[in-house]
Amino acid sequence: MNHSMELSKKHKEPLYRTKSLERALDILDCFNFNKKELSLSEIVQKTGLNKTTTKRLVANLTARGYLQQIPKSKHYQLGLRLFELGGIVFSSFSLRKAAGHPMSRLQNATGVTVLLGVMMEEQLVYMDKREGNGMIQISSDIGWLRPLHYGMLGMVLMAYLTTEKVRDILKKCPLESHTPYSISDEYAFKLRLEKIRKDGYIVEREEAVEGIVGIAAPIRDYSRQVVAALGVALPIGKLNEGEGVKKIVELVKNTTDEISSDLGYLKV
Repeated sequence: MNHSMELSKKHKEPLYRTKSLERALDILDCFNFNKKELSLSEIVQKTGLNKTTTKRLVANLTARGYLQQIPKSKHYQLGLRLFELGGIVFSSFSLRKAAGHPMSRLQNATGVTVLLGVMMEEQLVYMDKREGNGMIQISSDIGWLRPLHYGMLGMVLMAYLTTEKVRDILKKCPLESHTPYSISDEYAFKLRLEKIRKDGYIVEREEAVEGIVGIAAPIRDYSRQVVAALGVALPIGKLNEGEGVKKIVELVKNTTDEISSDLGYLKV
């Protein structure tokens, strides 16, 4: 085996191998478009596992929704949990594709950092970013997780949740002060969410990062639900109050409207 083949093999093999996990994934890999339903014995045959191990793993996968058993035939098929996860992946790809060019245009127009975030498992996840031209760098890289109430994007996403959902999230993850200007009082925070819903955007001054102003607005899809938030983060010294704020709010809202339209949202 030559050196390049050895390197290729090393990259393909996982650093840490978990036998039970690999066996469970082998079971899921048995299913395809030509074979959507399988009996337990067929899974045993395809994976090479013994029947006891296969039965235990199949029971666990079924309990978690990754497999489901067909009552009449007792055969197994892929479960709705995989459909849900696939929907998340598809939604993420569609969102980033729709947001890509508008984000770049917004960054070119303002010269500041543009951020795109979504809610995933009650956390704020940064999906995409366009870095600003200035010396100040915003430490919110793609894939980073934050509490859902963090900063401009998190507050926009929370503003469109139900009252019960907001209460549950704050119970699990209480408000905390990131700067002297952060809102840490729950009542005041809920009033802030009401204002965001009323205005359709947020202007957040140094509440997440000192010296940084965030201006963000929601993105909706064909279901008319808020699926993401997009905003700009700029040094407070670069922002001219009054007309300056108004201009950037307009640019941000025009950008989120464009992305929402590409995702199938229709204003009525």
